[in-house]
Amino acid sequence: MRYPMFKVHIPVDETLQNLGEVLSSGFLNEGTQVREFETELAKFLNADQLILVNACTSALTMAYKLSGVEPGTSVISTAMTCIATNTPICNLGGRIIWADIDRWSGNMDPHQIECVVDENTKAIVSVSWAGSPPDLEAIDNIAKKHGIYHIHDGAHAFGAKLNGKPISDYADFTCFSFQAIKHLTTGDGGALICRDTAKYALAKKLKWFGYDRDEAKDEKGEWKGQRWSADVLEGEVGFKFNMNNLSAAIGLSQLPHMADIIMAHRRNAKTYLDMFEHSKLIAPARQVSGATSSFWVFTMLLQGPNIDRDYLMEKLNQQGIGAGLVHVPNDMYSAFASSRSDLPGTAFFAKHQISLPCGWWLTESDCEDIARSVLQLLESDEIRNAKAS
Repeated sequence: MRYPMFKVHIPVDETLQNLGEVLSSGFLNEGTQVREFETELAKFLNADQLILVNACTSALTMAYKLSGVEPGTSVISTAMTCIATNTPICNLGGRIIWADIDRWSGNMDPHQIECVVDENTKAIVSVSWAGSPPDLEAIDNIAKKHGIYHIHDGAHAFGAKLNGKPISDYADFTCFSFQAIKHLTTGDGGALICRDTAKYALAKKLKWFGYDRDEAKDEKGEWKGQRWSADVLEGEVGFKFNMNNLSAAIGLSQLPHMADIIMAHRRNAKTYLDMFEHSKLIAPARQVSGATSSFWVFTMLLQGPNIDRDYLMEKLNQQGIGAGLVHVPNDMYSAFASSRSDLPGTAFFAKHQISLPCGWWLTESDCEDIARSVLQLLESDEIRNAKAS
């Protein structure tokens, strides 16, 4: 693929040096590198109470558990997301209640949330589609109004901001992904940011069976010896969700490059916005006021009669352009059949959305070439005839 949708950023020399230090130390699990990466990442994201975990799904699972999700409770969620946003709810015995999205942004519509809150609701989980935050302040205010938790799945949105502030300022729990195709990768991994200090202390226990490993480490994050003096309390039994030193070493090699990487994603998105500005057939995914997207991908909606979206993707792929659908609505899965409801905004967005590669590996000239290919195909009879046939 000439212009792939995703490409992993690995500074090879730095990464090999960091991994070599871990391997030669003989200590591969959570230790010095995890502590260092956690500290530096918290500085980069301007978030104090941050915990590294082995996947964003793990961060979400902990956030749901900390919010009290269990059998007999429900979580208000969006269907327009990765399935990983919603599977932990089921795994904890909770029920999903869908709130519809704004059809032009792909993000949760705060007005739809108020319609579905009930006495069993424990949390709202919002998502930043393609790196663009929803109206997090409005969603957070709804959660506070009803005395429930706001969890934000920021898997796409590393480095995104709202009103100039980190997106973690607008949720009780914010979850990031460092899976292979994200802005920053550790191979697989994630982070959980907690707004409440008591929840943060409990989260440190939950990531490792219910035991706070920091109590058995020195100031460098190294074991002081096999000390198991802390108790594991009833109701605090946790998981095996910690990050290891190998993953953290990869993350440490990438973090110094993140500001430039995010800037490149934004630069490329601006190129698309400029190229598509006068097209009546393309509507770039809408941004809420005050949002600064990290543009994991560039999502647009196709509008106009007889446009065959899937055929367009096929033709773009044939030209070496990695256009595609990064996610499909979760309400199509049989696993979530009991939660099905009428979601017209989600249905519209799913039918018309298409995403283009937007990453650091592309130049402005590359994005201009991609945009020209899209425009030429949309203006051709071939795309419309494919729909008609």
